Amino acid sequence: MSVRLAYIDNLRIFCIIIVVLIHSAVTYSCIGSWYYTEPAPLGAIEQLFFFLFQSHGQAFSMSLFFFVSGYFIPASLERKGVKTFILDRLKRLGIPVLIYIFIIHPICVKLVYPQLNIAEFTLKGFHNLDFLGRTGPLWFALALLIFSILYAVVHKYLPATKSKIEISNIKVISLIGLITLFAFGIRLVAPIGTSFYNFQFCFFAAYVVFFYLGTIAAKSNIAEKITLQQGKKWLYIAFGIGIPLWFIAGYAGKVMEGKMLIVGGFNAAAFLYALWESLFCVAFIIALLGIASAKWNHQNKTMKFLSENTFGVYVFHAPVLISLSILTRDIHPGVLPKFFIIGFLAIVTSLLVSWLIRQIPGVGKIFN
Repeated sequence: MSVRLAYIDNLRIFCIIIVVLIHSAVTYSCIGSWYYTEPAPLGAIEQLFFFLFQSHGQAFSMSLFFFVSGYFIPASLERKGVKTFILDRLKRLGIPVLIYIFIIHPICVKLVYPQLNIAEFTLKGFHNLDFLGRTGPLWFALALLIFSILYAVVHKYLPATKSKIEISNIKVISLIGLITLFAFGIRLVAPIGTSFYNFQFCFFAAYVVFFYLGTIAAKSNIAEKITLQQGKKWLYIAFGIGIPLWFIAGYAGKVMEGKMLIVGGFNAAAFLYALWESLFCVAFIIALLGIASAKWNHQNKTMKFLSENTFGVYVFHAPVLISLSILTRDIHPGVLPKFFIIGFLAIVTSLLVSWLIRQIPGVGKIFN
């Protein structure tokens, strides 16, 4: 990997850590959907922590994944051509998705429900395509496959990218406004908490925009133009404006009363939450790009190892996290300590599992 791209790859490592921790948080907070959860009474501080962590992690992590993925697509498409590029995407993304659907997902369900007939379960769902909803975390790979194919097909008709694109306040504010309106509109028909074949369209506004921005960034070096000073400024904005706005949206949405108006619908709370989410997403990603390019643009042996196993961790962390959670379900050190401990152990164990599987000839390269 070139030095110029080291910081981008390092951001992938940061994102996968956040993703695993979010799923660990869902396990113990029961806020959100996951294979296995441990319901427990949450105190006010614990509830506030989980709401803050999970909502902020959700707001930026997958959008940054789509941005980084989009970053590498134009060069690959130019080098391989449309046909070869699509075939390569089908292999590199489609095969892991199929492995997850037909092997890893049934294992995850079997861990939670030991009485399950795993063979019968695996073979069900073909007549109505229900099996497509069994992608687990690999919904991202399937969505990326679809985005990549669509981009390859229509890239010739997209407007030419100007090389002198600059990051200005008005452009960032416009971007935040665009994603806000897009997300608010989607949530009129697909509120937060709903899904279609495991696609949560309520969050796709930022995913689509950041995937496309990634393809633009690769051709115009937008990411490299974000300075450390800009990164720090937008970090302050992400939290300095974002945190108060988060509380305002929650208050308007009557979250503490359990009404959750923020999830969607034509109301002020849903709009405020979409605005907060878009502001934090855009501001924090700009901050990460600016700070990482200046301070984290290098890789030692440890970071290289983590980078090589990022996708493997993403693929295998579900059964690892579920297994650890079930094995420790009778241990009660407290909700927050357990979340941190199991989350950390899941990251370390998933790294080991990924490394071991990648040593298998003919199999390991699938998860590079």
